[in-house]
Amino acid sequence: MSNPLEERLAEALAEFEETRSRLDQAAAEAARISVTVTAKDRSVEATVGAQGELTNLRFPTSRYRTMAPAELANTLMATIASARAQAASRLMEVYRPFGPVPGLSTDAEGGFAPVSWDELFAPLREEEGMPVPPSRSPRSSSGALLDELVDDEDTGEDTRGEGAR
Repeated sequence: MSNPLEERLAEALAEFEETRSRLDQAAAEAARISVTVTAKDRSVEATVGAQGELTNLRFPTSRYRTMAPAELANTLMATIASARAQAASRLMEVYRPFGPVPGLSTDAEGGFAPVSWDELFAPLREEEGMPVPPSRSPRSSSGALLDELVDDEDTGEDTRGEGAR
């Protein structure tokens, strides 16, 4: 007779392998996402990939030649934004079986929104016995690598030394 712990481990491993296989398939499908949008006036055609990256830009007619620079710029931006939103929507559909995808939003400009770590970890905080450290409020950063060494959180002392900025 087998050990119950070994059985649970075998089940967990089998579930993990199945999920990994499904994720590999989803990633391959996501990599093939390409969305092309044509402006209403047919002056611009924009193609973007799954991450919203511009992969092709075309001017199917000569209409763009008669457009004012600001009008052409607005048409370009609107067309690219529409393509990005559609690509994000398709990406969400690919990964929907795995649960919500942080950062993807059909409501956000271009289909991508900032990730809220509080929202991301909220389900873990709600479960009893799941210790999740509270998120810290963002600090302004000078961009320097030493930012992490500025405050020793245990003592509150400045670890940079005198004269450091």
